[in-house]
Amino acid sequence: MNGRELASVVELLIIAAVVVYLAYVIRSALQSSTGNIFARLTWLKVIDFALKIARPKRPDTKEIPDEPSNADPVVLSHRRAFVILGMALVLGLTVTIWWYRKPVLWQVHIAREFNKLSAMLFQDTQQPIVVLRGKDTLDQIAATVDSLTERMKRNPYKPDTFWVLDHHWEYWNTDALEEYRKSNMEFVSSGGSIRRMFLLTEEELRKPAVQRVLQQQCKIGQVSPNQTGTGFELWQADPNQISKREEYQELARSFQQLPDTGENFTDFDIVQFDGALYYSSDFSPDYRVMGRSIWLFDSDTASKVNLKSLFKKSIAHRVPCDQSVLRADITLR
Repeated sequence: MNGRELASVVELLIIAAVVVYLAYVIRSALQSSTGNIFARLTWLKVIDFALKIARPKRPDTKEIPDEPSNADPVVLSHRRAFVILGMALVLGLTVTIWWYRKPVLWQVHIAREFNKLSAMLFQDTQQPIVVLRGKDTLDQIAATVDSLTERMKRNPYKPDTFWVLDHHWEYWNTDALEEYRKSNMEFVSSGGSIRRMFLLTEEELRKPAVQRVLQQQCKIGQVSPNQTGTGFELWQADPNQISKREEYQELARSFQQLPDTGENFTDFDIVQFDGALYYSSDFSPDYRVMGRSIWLFDSDTASKVNLKSLFKKSIAHRVPCDQSVLRADITLR
């Protein structure tokens, strides 16, 4: 869990604690023998000050002893229960509105981190806590894609699209990303669209391992043994040529303004969702384990990087997935 995710979880816990505390204070006030809802709130100086301002000033009068109440205790009890229920509904509605006004992907990650934190709190202190950074990274991005898939199933009239720029193809040649690839397939079959680009030299394209990777990628959008649907597009560009293009250079400059991006744009793999951005450059030497990843959920910041600008035939080449065997001599137009 990085600093930004931890801060979000802490913020969520603080809000939950405040809501619970307010509910307790309101309940205590309603149970006050004086019958005054605000009787037990006056010890809070801020609320006491606000009440003094809001309360109209009354002329000095002699204290009149309270007359015995003839109200039915059952009626008073029902009224008190009704007020408590009303306050609880207001608090619940406020929290619900606040939660659903947040980005969907932010909700997914906060919920996952909150569940992980809860599990750690209830874990036996004698047992070790194992945190696999690579597994966490893969779980997060797979969960993000799965959440978008579920959202499209609920509302098929609003399909989602995400864009991917892979500077490294090697980890796709392992079994580490198999579950993530399946998530991609489910996403596309549910109506979503994926635009993925690999940066590959002509020499790399001739490698059998690269051909296997491209063939596996084409299966993500396959609707039949010999046909690929429109939901998945596989692109390829030569890094030596695309690096000279103004679109790529502008993208690199924009990317380097983001947090923890270092100096070398070619070290990173990037996924751009609607309103969110994922990027990672921390890989093991054999590309079997992914490491630290960074997520940006601020739409204004994430939109500074526009991967769409690279997906043009004048810049890159669309890999022909409909062919039964991909050509090893794919070249840029």
